[in-house]
Amino acid sequence: MKLKTLAITASMVIAMTACGNKETANNATPTSDPTPKQEATAGQQTAESAVIIATDGEITPDKTLPKVIDFNATWCGPCRRFAPIFHEVAQEYQGKAIFISVDVDDCPTTAQQFEVQSIPQVTMILPDGSVNSAVGYMEKSQFIEFLSKGVK
Repeated sequence: MKLKTLAITASMVIAMTACGNKETANNATPTSDPTPKQEATAGQQTAESAVIIATDGEITPDKTLPKVIDFNATWCGPCRRFAPIFHEVAQEYQGKAIFISVDVDDCPTTAQQFEVQSIPQVTMILPDGSVNSAVGYMEKSQFIEFLSKGVK
């Protein structure tokens, strides 16, 4: 029994640490510099950002604006390179969508709810309840193209 549990745990760790570039859109070569994780109270926006730092289990659909969720981890290189792009675009699209950052290590229930198997993953929940996701690092132009599928 312990061996089965260990094997399952190892498989999950390998899947989560893959940090692969399995984008549903286009593959890209990361070029941005990583930025430090922002300090914020969970569930609140930081003063310098339009991004909400989520806590486990608090993401619910919004009937008026799309929600754009960045699933990431502090140890993930592609996540760190995508973070400044996510924050910059969140500033540009402020009022058009709700941008949320979810650290999969801090919010495993939320990551499981959205079936996150590789990071970075960006998931967009539209007001009608439909969901679109892309996995892997995206350049700013690719991210904006992804957003154009639901953010007006």
